[in-house]
Amino acid sequence: MKNVLMIAYFFPPLGGPGVQRVQKFVKYLPLYDWNPTVLTVKPIEYIAYDKTLLEEIGDVAVHRTGSFDLMRLLYIFEKIRANGLKKKKIYTSIRGRTRKYFGDVFPIDSKIGWLPFAYSKGKKILKAKNINAIYATIGPFTSAIAAYNLAKKFKLPLIVDYRDLWTGKPDITYFSKWHKKFSIDWERRILQFANTVIINTDFSRKKIQTLFPEIQTSKFKVIYNGWDKTDFPNIKREDERKIIFSYTGGFYGERTPYFFLDVLKELLKKKLLPDNIEFRFIGNYFKDIEKMLKDNRLRKVIKIVTQVSHQESIVHLLQSDFLLLFIAKRKSEIVLPAKIFEYLAAKKPILAMIPEKGEAAKLIKENNAGLISEIDDEKAIMQNILKMIDLHKSNKAESFFDLNLNDYNKYERKHLTKQLSNILNETSV
Repeated sequence: MKNVLMIAYFFPPLGGPGVQRVQKFVKYLPLYDWNPTVLTVKPIEYIAYDKTLLEEIGDVAVHRTGSFDLMRLLYIFEKIRANGLKKKKIYTSIRGRTRKYFGDVFPIDSKIGWLPFAYSKGKKILKAKNINAIYATIGPFTSAIAAYNLAKKFKLPLIVDYRDLWTGKPDITYFSKWHKKFSIDWERRILQFANTVIINTDFSRKKIQTLFPEIQTSKFKVIYNGWDKTDFPNIKREDERKIIFSYTGGFYGERTPYFFLDVLKELLKKKLLPDNIEFRFIGNYFKDIEKMLKDNRLRKVIKIVTQVSHQESIVHLLQSDFLLLFIAKRKSEIVLPAKIFEYLAAKKPILAMIPEKGEAAKLIKENNAGLISEIDDEKAIMQNILKMIDLHKSNKAESFFDLNLNDYNKYERKHLTKQLSNILNETSV
């Protein structure tokens, strides 16, 4: 067995799709003769938690450090503030614009306060254990800087895995020209040093190569997000009388349910929705999104299901008739949410409100897996909702979409981890 140090700020018991990519790699790498050691942060204030994800990785060594970043400090403050009492969390009450401000005001990102802790702990791990390679998953981009400094000091190969682009991120903004230059210079330095750069979509790979044409193209590899067969139980539908549309996950930045909810209000006003329809939103939501979902005009058709484990969220997918997908419109062609692979594996038609020329739309079209509109095209959204309701009523949804004809095994987590192990084998010392 070879050893890899995996640096990941977001790691279980935190939940969400950003956590699951590295968690599944950690879970399955031992099958391919790689022993992962994880370096992460101590508990932070966050939108979702899922202890079951931690249980999946068994006895893998996980080292947790302190941090001066805001999410860690807010967690400590909330513990003192609550003092055993249940109080409304500050984090979920903060407006999106305010969260964005605090993300931009720091150099690199708001997790830069973790850097000295991660570097110090990483040195101790590398001195105590024979590590053959260092892997960092980003964002936050601070993780890559910690990994770069450690790899350089200990002369180890570095693999950087982009869950989100850095400079090329669609909604990226900078607090000042200095912040922008500082960030781009650091990204270029890391890309030049890294042995391999993994990107989670092909569109994103092309984007980063355009932004940094001086970096040799052979460094860039694509490993998509995926789905885990062990997460998909063999269950029967509980209530077949309802028509259920479900969405799993959160809303961030310009990804919003606003236009979709506006359409639902109009459909209710025109009495075009059947009485047995239900739109489920499964996840934890910031205050501004929660307010939209709890609009009194929508109370008959909207159901919010909070704080479920990842496997419970899969059960909700399998209990649904249709699945909802949202992606922001502006500069988001490269965005491919991790949940889309679980949507495909669930074999339920997708009502997608996404960039029509983006990679997510390309994937859905290739698999004839759903209906697509732009996120703000309310006329098309309405038509697609009504189309799906008609298909359900006539029992033609399964034949209209190629749900059972497609093989999604190439996106299965074990297969994707094999790709990572091959990269590790090529680059390790």
